[in-house]
Amino acid sequence: MAHSKRILMVEDTASVATLYCSYLLPLAFDIEVAKDGGAALIALKKEPFDMVLLDLRLPDMTGMQILNWIQRECAHIPVIVMTAHGSIDVAVEAMREGAQDFLIKPCEANILRATVGRVFRQQQTVLASGEHNVEAPSPDAEHELGDFYGFIGQSPAMASVYEVIRSAAKSRATVFVTGESGTGKELCAEAIHQASDRNQGPFVAINCAAIPNSLIESELFGHVKGAFTGAASERKGAAELAHGGTLFLDEIGEMELDLQTKLLRFIQTGLVQKVGSSEQTQVDVRFVCATNRDPWLMVQAGQFREDLYYRLQVIPLSLPALRERGEDVMRIADILLAQICVEEGKQFASFSSQAQQQLKQYQWPGNVRQLQNVIRNIVVLNDGEIVTAEMLPQAVMAQAHPSLNAHQGLADGAHLTVKQGAQGETISHHCEIEPLWITEKRTIEAAIAICDGNIPQAAGRLEVSPSTLYRKLQSWQAQSGE
Repeated sequence: MAHSKRILMVEDTASVATLYCSYLLPLAFDIEVAKDGGAALIALKKEPFDMVLLDLRLPDMTGMQILNWIQRECAHIPVIVMTAHGSIDVAVEAMREGAQDFLIKPCEANILRATVGRVFRQQQTVLASGEHNVEAPSPDAEHELGDFYGFIGQSPAMASVYEVIRSAAKSRATVFVTGESGTGKELCAEAIHQASDRNQGPFVAINCAAIPNSLIESELFGHVKGAFTGAASERKGAAELAHGGTLFLDEIGEMELDLQTKLLRFIQTGLVQKVGSSEQTQVDVRFVCATNRDPWLMVQAGQFREDLYYRLQVIPLSLPALRERGEDVMRIADILLAQICVEEGKQFASFSSQAQQQLKQYQWPGNVRQLQNVIRNIVVLNDGEIVTAEMLPQAVMAQAHPSLNAHQGLADGAHLTVKQGAQGETISHHCEIEPLWITEKRTIEAAIAICDGNIPQAAGRLEVSPSTLYRKLQSWQAQSGE
């Protein structure tokens, strides 16, 4: 069995090093970071490495000096140099001096992973035999241990999502994605597209809730010149633009019933008829749809066509809420912190233990999107190397509470103190008392999380009917405006 490939990353900015390590984490490399040239030389002399990612600008010496030392002492180690925009000439010079490739900073995850993989494959070809043979990462390696086509997380709930995406990607069957706002439904649709054999074709997304009802048909199917006021020229719709690829219809539940009828016909026949035209065009698209509401409850309420529901609900995929993903919260927070620090030019590298506790205890009603906004708020408004609990927005500090488990009826810290008044009457002092429906909501959500999202199982544990839980969940979604 091949050893875990070891990479030395020579980078003096802690936030950048943290970000790039997170990008490479799914490839299962053993990565060591050296903060300057001296530390890099010590590491190279002490232990063998399979690759060096080398920043050309270091505080104590130049990256070229490190590169020249590697070429003299251990030339078999491939080097990828990293440089900022405007220094490409230096990177080209480094290539002449023996570097295998270069990256322009800041670089995105897919570019970094692709470059590292390409250099390893080149090295494998050169060293096809001998003890320094380097095994290249498998094509799916970047999706095996955590990051999955943009998703971050290793929780059991997300592992189930990844498995459904892998299976669904091989088929042309329609996928119906459900989940709360901010859970990543569009990202899920893109993952299905990228994992499929249609990944070289277009991915077209249309948000049915963001387009006025009078324009959705035109956005979806296109229109001819003069079809309506303002139609100054012929225009292709999303369906035609997605030909050969994937069409993602987000918030499909917001589509009016008459347009649902036309969509059903399009899905059945593959024929597109532009607004104002009598001609039809055959297109080849794969459908992925999404909603943050329960589609079957919408059918029962007369808001969604039952025949369209059955046509779309071939492969249902439910995305878990962030509060149901355990340690994924901090994994996502760490990567967002590194990424946003690079964008904002800040030096934060980690969270204090108290800040981590608060982030993990908070319920995240806005899910990953809300977490991203909170991290950006912290980075923009504060300075330092460690995010402390005091830097968290007040809403997170005020509402964070320990997660429930099977032995906790109420959140820790919610209590009532009682004392005798002057006339002997009992006086109760409020201390984090919440409305009963919030306590009930938290208990139900905790039960569903414990049952890995299985609502009927959670209902059994709570000794209520599944329909009761579905009704309450729908009611809470309506209250939150999702």
